[in-house]
Amino acid sequence: MEIVICEDDLAQLENIKKIIENYAMMEDNGMKIVLATTDPADVLTFLETKKADCYFFDIDLKHEITGIVLGSKLREKDPIANLVYITTHAEMSYLTFIYKLAALDFIIKDQSDTLKEKVLSTLKESHRRYLQIGQQDHIQKLQIKTTGRTYNVDFQDIYFFEASADSHKIILHLENEHIEFYGRLKNYEEVHTDFYRCHKSFIVNKSKIQKIDSKERAIFLENGEVCYASARLIKGLASKTFL
Repeated sequence: MEIVICEDDLAQLENIKKIIENYAMMEDNGMKIVLATTDPADVLTFLETKKADCYFFDIDLKHEITGIVLGSKLREKDPIANLVYITTHAEMSYLTFIYKLAALDFIIKDQSDTLKEKVLSTLKESHRRYLQIGQQDHIQKLQIKTTGRTYNVDFQDIYFFEASADSHKIILHLENEHIEFYGRLKNYEEVHTDFYRCHKSFIVNKSKIQKIDSKERAIFLENGEVCYASARLIKGLASKTFL
């Protein structure tokens, strides 16, 4: 579960980071902070090309871009991510309802004695919801479980599946990451219309193909990787427009 934090007070930012990182390390549950910043513009830049699973925003960021604005921009991009506000301005909580931001929680950081407890409580609830995402048919994510970890991967982020040399395992190829997990390729052939079984050892995401070398039966992906097709199954790709 990936987390973004935006808090204008650097000391508070470091405190929230420490609470989350210590919890993630003790639980070894795969949570990680992918962005922690005092500048809301950094979050807007992040949202242009990426998504996280849980966001912690202050409301008053001492910037023309408020936490409410960030929440609105987030909801334009992602209607299901968990959104948590940590602020000294309890009186502004009503804005999250007016703007229909569907915040998971609203934590008052003036209450320093309970801040850690409330952050952890909300974090656990966010993670519980994260683990349920793969069970919802309308969510365009593939849930992958490895030892002690659960990944919710957008279908559009998958490049190809590869049969591992380790029996009964699959390697999931993302843009800059590989995830190995137990499974059988045939179970993933029809989970999305863009997935195509091109070889006994590969399922490719057709939307990620850059070019195909029919002679060598090589499929070149947009991230620079290559997978292969059988002589029979490459015919199912040869007629496509991405040649």
